[in-house]
Amino acid sequence: MDAGLLTETQLRSALAEQRKWGGKLGHTLVQMGFVDESSMVHALSRQLHIPAMELDTLTPPEHLLQLFRIDLAERYSVFPVAVDVAHKTLTLASSDPTNVDALQELAFHTNQKIQVVVSSASAIERAIRKYYYGGASNSTANPEQFGFREPTYEFTPPPTPRPSSHREAELQERVDVLTQQVADLQQMVANQARSLSALLEVLETRGALSREEYFARLRGGPRF
Repeated sequence: MDAGLLTETQLRSALAEQRKWGGKLGHTLVQMGFVDESSMVHALSRQLHIPAMELDTLTPPEHLLQLFRIDLAERYSVFPVAVDVAHKTLTLASSDPTNVDALQELAFHTNQKIQVVVSSASAIERAIRKYYYGGASNSTANPEQFGFREPTYEFTPPPTPRPSSHREAELQERVDVLTQQVADLQQMVANQARSLSALLEVLETRGALSREEYFARLRGGPRF
């Protein structure tokens, strides 16, 4: 609000939404479109006097990823950015640097002192997928990897007749509308298929759903 990025009315609305659904206020503000993630990160950085980190331009060394386990990164939504071996200090990017309990648990799990920098939740998620899962965040899943083919639809519009009357002109206009509706439907189905493919890739990568279980559910069979 001091930076002029948020009004009191927007804040009250976000607080009401947070009371209704729970979650973090910052995440609610971003979800409601009142502020973007970048603005939220820099506001937290200024308020808490903690450096902000742009993870999309970071290339962590391999030994750092081996030092900090993937299950900790996913459980606490953090990403390792640096380590000081001499002083046993690990620097982690977090979207919630005020979560003292989580930082204490991370210090216990890693046997390291923890320092934090601020980053957005989506940037942390991208970094986890990119560096722990071999760049999965940069590509769209191939449906054939899951044993099915993405449906494709081809629509050839009818030849455009030259209208010879007002009635024919109305019919041609309707044909044009239907042609556009079919094209929109085709695009929507293709987008949904790609979204489903990407979701299945994430679920399988994280071990939440196997191919066998997925196809068993499609056939209405027993769940594993």
